[in-house]
Amino acid sequence: MTRKSTAISAPNIALLKYWGKKDDLLKIALNDSISITLDENVLRSKTTIEILDSFGADEIGLNGKKVNDEKINEWLMLVRKRLLKKYPVLKNKIKIESENNFPTSTGIASSASGFCALATALCACLGIEKREEMSRIARLGSGSASRSVYGGFVQWKAGTNTENSFAVQIKPKEHWDDIYDVIAVVDEGIKKVSSKDGMEKTVRSSRLMHCRLAEIKKRRVRMLRAIGKRDFDSLAIEMMRDSNQMHATMLDSWPPIFYMNDVSREIVYSVHETNLNGIVAGYTFDAGPNAHVICQKKNLEKVKGMLLGIKGVSRLIVSGVGNGSKVVK
Repeated sequence: MTRKSTAISAPNIALLKYWGKKDDLLKIALNDSISITLDENVLRSKTTIEILDSFGADEIGLNGKKVNDEKINEWLMLVRKRLLKKYPVLKNKIKIESENNFPTSTGIASSASGFCALATALCACLGIEKREEMSRIARLGSGSASRSVYGGFVQWKAGTNTENSFAVQIKPKEHWDDIYDVIAVVDEGIKKVSSKDGMEKTVRSSRLMHCRLAEIKKRRVRMLRAIGKRDFDSLAIEMMRDSNQMHATMLDSWPPIFYMNDVSREIVYSVHETNLNGIVAGYTFDAGPNAHVICQKKNLEKVKGMLLGIKGVSRLIVSGVGNGSKVVK
């Protein structure tokens, strides 16, 4: 066991999404989800955790500034509740320094990479090596963080309690490493409705949610088959329909929630126009206006050109498939 560790983690992009929780505190999702972990050399959170010899209030720094972060404070409380009996050193003061190399709270899964890096660094301090447990600990901060622990293609098994809700690797990066996520940045501002608030409102008020949850069970099977066979056409269609369906439940919430904007919708139109003579790419949107356009390497330049031709796309971030979180110190 060491008292200080640094870890990095990349965000992931969900192809089959979850939007709503069975347990908000423990971050247990309503449904399974499937994602691609992005390249940690392109997009990453880097976090250092130090367990001090003193006691008192924990110290948190984000992107070089001291903060009192409610989400991280809650995560520390839940982690101590889970691990304190086995690791009494967690009673000590904990110092956290974390930074992202991409904008936060804009729908690029900064919470996923951030809490995954936190969990990975903490597990290194405590000598926890099992990825399954690391995934559970990351989930306590952000549900989607449970997936960033692994590289390649990942499934978060929603489960029903804190023990059986964790992620597993479907296929490693090497299985299908010519897949790219071209992120079209259209707005780097903080979204008006947080993911947490948006999920709660949708689950509470959308009459379409039960339709979505029924469809997800079938879509999960089709998507797993597409990944196993490296069937890009099927995967692209499933991810686009899932994204559309999730945002339809947001629109069906009351009052309605809008994460996509006019530029987002223009990207949707452009992708479908590009696919008229055969599937070239598939889009998916998290809780934000920025688009994730997935394609194969052979179509990467075509997709980049298509996106850069859309007024309102300020820049592109291109990422391949990543290896999952790791300790760097």
